[in-house]
Amino acid sequence: MPRDLAAKILDVEIDEAVRRHELRWRALELGMREDEIAALLRLDLDQAEHQLRSISVEP
Repeated sequence: MPRDLAAKILDVEIDEAVRRHELRWRALELGMREDEIAALLRLDLDQAEHQLRSISVEP
């Protein structure tokens, strides 16, 4: 695999990990339980974010 492609894949993986971590913290702030958070994070990240926005009080 070319080095540039490998670096891009790694960047995407890191971005996804950071996004999952941020979603997890937002879920914890909303008082979600660990099993609920685990189920949430099994979703597509966009779906998980939408779910969190639908239950939060943020605009």
